[in-house]
Amino acid sequence: MSAHPSTLYSETVLAHNRAPKNCGSLVDATHHGVAENAMCGDHLKLSFRVHGNVIAAAMFDGDSCAITTASASMLTEALRGASPARIAELREEMLMMFRAGPLARDDFAAFADLCHHPARQRCALLPFDAAIAALQTKE
Repeated sequence: MSAHPSTLYSETVLAHNRAPKNCGSLVDATHHGVAENAMCGDHLKLSFRVHGNVIAAAMFDGDSCAITTASASMLTEALRGASPARIAELREEMLMMFRAGPLARDDFAAFADLCHHPARQRCALLPFDAAIAALQTKE
């Protein structure tokens, strides 16, 4: 039996979906990545600008569900000032949270109840996949 559907949309997820941060095009991006989720119909482009070994700015754009939009909003905020290696670390933390529950009290903990909704976990991970794809492309 699965959890109640309302657990998919915590207040944090709803807030990031209603007013996503860093949504739009990053004109001077050094990296661009795209990821899609055929199950949801999500299409997401994530761009960031790297100076040295630090992500100076990150933005996303596309058509996506509330979970993907919120995750992209949170991820672009978390990446500012971080090293590109942080992307894979954050993705792994999300996967661990889906298996064992929240590891920290940050915005990403808002997705903890997705452990009861495996099909929707892909939505939360999609921005991470776009960011990882972006690391493999450089303008």
